[in-house]
Amino acid sequence: MIKAAAALAALAYTASAVSAATPGGSTVIGSSKVSGMMLFNGAPGKVVILDKTEGNEAQIDGHPAWGEEYDTESNTSRLMRVTTNTFCAGGMSLGNGTWAAFGGNEPVGKDGNQTQPRFSISAPYFDGDGGAGARFYTPCDDGNCDWVEGFKMAVRRWYPTVETLADGTLWIGGGEDYGGYVTDEGQNQPNYEFWPPRGNQAVDMPFLRSTVPVNLYPLAWLMASGKLFVQAGQDAILWDLDSASTYKELPSTTGPMKCYPASAGVAMLPMTPANNYEQEILFCGGVQRPLNEWGNGGGPAYNPLNTPASKVCERLKPEDDNPTWTQDDDLITGRSMGTFVYLPDGKLWFGQGVHMGTAGYSTQDYNKAIGISLGDDPDYQPMVYDPTAPKGSRFSTEGLQPMKVQRMYHSTAILLEDGSVLTSGSNPNADVTFDNAAPYTNTEYRLEQWYPTWYNEARPSQLNITQLAYGGGNFDITLTAKDLSDDIGNIKKTKVAIIRSGFATHGVNFGQRYLELNSTYTANQDGTVGGTLHVANMPPNANIFQPGPAMAFLVVNGIPSKGQHIMVGTGQLGDQRVSAATPLPASQDAPPPQPKQSSKNGSASGKSSDSAAGIVAPGLKAAAFVGAGALALLSIL
Repeated sequence: MIKAAAALAALAYTASAVSAATPGGSTVIGSSKVSGMMLFNGAPGKVVILDKTEGNEAQIDGHPAWGEEYDTESNTSRLMRVTTNTFCAGGMSLGNGTWAAFGGNEPVGKDGNQTQPRFSISAPYFDGDGGAGARFYTPCDDGNCDWVEGFKMAVRRWYPTVETLADGTLWIGGGEDYGGYVTDEGQNQPNYEFWPPRGNQAVDMPFLRSTVPVNLYPLAWLMASGKLFVQAGQDAILWDLDSASTYKELPSTTGPMKCYPASAGVAMLPMTPANNYEQEILFCGGVQRPLNEWGNGGGPAYNPLNTPASKVCERLKPEDDNPTWTQDDDLITGRSMGTFVYLPDGKLWFGQGVHMGTAGYSTQDYNKAIGISLGDDPDYQPMVYDPTAPKGSRFSTEGLQPMKVQRMYHSTAILLEDGSVLTSGSNPNADVTFDNAAPYTNTEYRLEQWYPTWYNEARPSQLNITQLAYGGGNFDITLTAKDLSDDIGNIKKTKVAIIRSGFATHGVNFGQRYLELNSTYTANQDGTVGGTLHVANMPPNANIFQPGPAMAFLVVNGIPSKGQHIMVGTGQLGDQRVSAATPLPASQDAPPPQPKQSSKNGSASGKSSDSAAGIVAPGLKAAAFVGAGALALLSIL
């Protein structure tokens, strides 16, 4: 188990070392052994990759592997034991640091065909039924942690959405029984459940009935009020989890379809003190077609390869008094299956996806020339979105080179500790395929790392905080001249960003959030460059940024430190011991330059502070953010 650091708010004085790279460019760093349908950053330097059951060459326990832990520092990996079919599962982290993956498909053989007899565990893949499966993984530092299976949800779910709640438990909603291009009345799952379970039955959600057929992987975010915002089809609601009823019907959008298989890029915009932690959702791209053309589980009722993906971006503030869909800047090029990833500076990377068509695959006459993909013309050009830029200038490709590897259906991207973005996957096929007529639709294993334009800049020191409470006291960070690039003016441009990179699959990083901690500063008063950043804990509301694992970055003038893995909250499920926020001291600038006088003995360095009073609420023990929670969780399953 990774041990919590003794000093919770001390700052490491050694600047982060980052590898040489081409800023704005990318490098193929290696290959995974399973294709990256699902991806998450589970521990320092370690990402976990999940695939569906298929004929990967790598073998474990006598069958193809479909789970892997990849070390991004050594570019080595180890296979993981996943025994049930994780095809199109959903997942997220619990408040104790354990990761979960829910749902999937029944046992399959070659080319995704049903086993005979149906549901039998048989050659060549020997996979178990994953339809109602619940799997858990708790990161560790000894290389021995693996997935724990054998648990089941109340119902089968293919394409479910998972969202963490304020007590660290999980909401699992939507999906269908056995999969297909879109859902239909016969196998729709218009309901949700919780993990750990609260009773043995799923809770009815009529909204997921009225949004058939375009409601798979429904888009859901917990809001500051504790209500759940859910979007599917062209509709949206606020759902009251306490009363299990619709709290408010929100306006419908006239823009493109957004959830799977239209697969718009989506993200909650960064929450900052400047915007009072306002929660606003951004939707970009997707596909605009009449409802009756989306077809059924077998495929669309039109040729999606002739349909350009949308450029339209829309924003919505679900908890405004009068929520309104507002049009944002268009994408530079239309995109389906595009993915947003937060960067530590508060901007968002947008990449992957296709110009034409949708997610999914289906054997049709019109796509024989490329394989069975329902999307075509991969887009290699990443963009960066600045949510604070003036309208008309928010998307940019300046200084950004095209990516080297196509990322179509079943691709993923995740933020790494050094601020780069790891991309993986692409497999619009029923099984591992290398002989499609269009090679870019073959199964893809290459891993590519994208580097922000500031990647090679000197970095501030890495934070050494390990845990943040909700409200309570504050803590201090000593800023050196090196941290501030020898410019005292940069102390006004310094912040601490907390990022949850989420569980990536199907173009969405579920659970992804960005929050800037409130802070003030005191510049050195002796004329030297340096000072102290006074930082508040998390806002005193666990709905805003739910408990669980995250990364903390010190950002100075747009340049981030290396990310530090932390635990938000108690590290346990249940009451998060929220306290009132403690006021921060007023910011204090450096005094104006004084006429030169004869020098006296004295220190030229900023005053150090080891105060950790605000990191953990009173009576809260420091939690090792990985490891400790698993035993507690599994004991109550």
